[in-house]
Amino acid sequence: MKRFSLFAAALLTLAAFAAQSFGFQPTVSLRYGGQDVELAATSSGYADGSTVWSFVTPDEKLFVSIRVEKQGDYPAWRMTSRVANLSPTESELVTDLRVFASEFALPNAESSVTINSLLGSQCVPQDYEPIETVLNPGDEKVFEVRSGRSSSEFSPYFEANVDERGGWFFAIGWTGNWRAAFKNADGKLGVELGVARCGFKLRPGESLLQPSVLFFERNDMTRREFKTLVHRYMRDCNSPRKADGTICEPIVALTAGGGNKTPQMMLDVLNYGLKNELPFDVYWVDAGWYGAPHEAEPYSNCGEHWYRYAGEWIVNTTTHPTGDLLPIADAIHAAGKRFLLWFEPERVNPETPLAKQDPFDKQHGMCYYGNPKSLAYMEKTIFDIIEKHHVDVYRQDFNMEPTGAWAAIENDEGPDRVGVAEAKHIEGMYQFLDDMREKFPWLEQENCAGGGRRVDLEMVKRAHSYCRSDYYIGQKEGDTCFNLGQDMTLNLTPYLPFQGGETNCVPNFDDYGFMSVASSGTVFTPTDLDGGIVRREFSAEETAWFKKMLGWAYRLKKYYMGDFYQLTDETRAVDDCWCAWSCHRPDEDDGFVIAFRRAKCDEATQTFELPAIVRNAKYLVEFYDGTKKTMDGKDLAKLEVTLDSPRSFYLIIYKRLWLR
Repeated sequence: MKRFSLFAAALLTLAAFAAQSFGFQPTVSLRYGGQDVELAATSSGYADGSTVWSFVTPDEKLFVSIRVEKQGDYPAWRMTSRVANLSPTESELVTDLRVFASEFALPNAESSVTINSLLGSQCVPQDYEPIETVLNPGDEKVFEVRSGRSSSEFSPYFEANVDERGGWFFAIGWTGNWRAAFKNADGKLGVELGVARCGFKLRPGESLLQPSVLFFERNDMTRREFKTLVHRYMRDCNSPRKADGTICEPIVALTAGGGNKTPQMMLDVLNYGLKNELPFDVYWVDAGWYGAPHEAEPYSNCGEHWYRYAGEWIVNTTTHPTGDLLPIADAIHAAGKRFLLWFEPERVNPETPLAKQDPFDKQHGMCYYGNPKSLAYMEKTIFDIIEKHHVDVYRQDFNMEPTGAWAAIENDEGPDRVGVAEAKHIEGMYQFLDDMREKFPWLEQENCAGGGRRVDLEMVKRAHSYCRSDYYIGQKEGDTCFNLGQDMTLNLTPYLPFQGGETNCVPNFDDYGFMSVASSGTVFTPTDLDGGIVRREFSAEETAWFKKMLGWAYRLKKYYMGDFYQLTDETRAVDDCWCAWSCHRPDEDDGFVIAFRRAKCDEATQTFELPAIVRNAKYLVEFYDGTKKTMDGKDLAKLEVTLDSPRSFYLIIYKRLWLR
């Protein structure tokens, strides 16, 4: 790691932070024309409280702007960044651009730093497992995403912990390839954050969006306490909001599976849910409804060939003779439910006619949003479908690793353009989503990318993620799906408050499995259970079980709007541990606790500290089996849980009793 001294204010101590009334002072780093350069820096304050820092190269061509905004009462600063060529001639070559390049004072030169983060999503049982790296003096650690999807190899959230009660937190907002480097040297922690692919000359007047960064201090609190604070920030300041400004709530969805189902099949699933009063608020239609007329196998989730027609966004009239999805959309709305529809607008399969048309024939399997023509085409196409069907929840998937396509587009433009197509596509993708919300104020957005491979700061701000990992698809041997479901809720909720658990991996009557994968949102697909509904009738016992489990998912989701508490440290894909968390609503003074004893765990009893409980109050507690009792706050605050059998769970809902 180099160039940490490019700007004199790079070393910022915690004491200095408190003294800087203008907020956090950023530092950028780059190589320009193959050389380290000193960047002239100026700042301007604005009425909204933000400060814009401008960094200019010596030849006064290249301009890097960083807007810094203090995040309310949180000890946090958010930075958004852009690089531009201000001159009438081409810039020199820009490499190693880091929009955050600062150093932080450690207690002494012998101090170590522990970097805590999470793996990304690779569709394996180890998705979102914790990573812990100890940096002793002289050590360096670099994390990179190179696949093009921002949370595939690693999650873009990092704690740098100096001791048990202090450190810093960094989050990256970039829905592409990023780089995070940490170095312990000379009594300082050096931190560099930026894009992973960078080697471009900017043309006259050209401008590129760069990553946003969230910087957060941890002062005098444990890691678990800090996770609750970060979750509170992400919920309040970085979550999608409705047109009236309130936070978009998580959903419980009933789904027909894919759009390869006939209209009658879709109606049969909907009517089954309505007739039996299953608790759900969204009806979900996934992939497979589009493409030129073709026969589609209707029984599997989305059909065998759903991917072949990605990019051809016309309704398959062989399956849907009316040429639209109005038979199911109208029925959903008539029942007072919301309609979710799947799209994958950034991918254009080479077999589709669109892939052979200008400009898509030059975009290497993508709808490249850096080209205004392709962006405008896709906005018109998708927006028309949303408007016609009054889609309530737009589901965006992305089942490709785009780095190769970006590199090919950049190569077509000429030399010295590495990172340009990536930056322009990502900015266009944000514009696509933001334009959609502006046109359809009622609309909510859901973010998938072959599972949860795009849950960076910018995407989390725009969309919930109800498919955290594609490992959920289909049943697996043992409890790997269920351990993963627990891991993802416990480990990822501080950064992704509203996420979903898909239940199609859960055998009927497996309460443990269902509650393991249920999260703030839950997605129930009855057609994936032996072809249920579309091939056979469910028994009364099955229907009663569905209703019971969805009832619990529906009851619990409101508590995820409150505060989240990790009751155990982050868990991994193992069978021999406990995993537990709780949610508490301060406004209602109620919440829930859930704890799992996994299949090979020998410990029958655990004690959990519940920070939100008032010790001298009394609480009405409802247990999973339906029994209720009154508990003293001191007993609830230090909750002892005994599960006599492995592979079992404990669930309570509590409510403070206001005694007069």
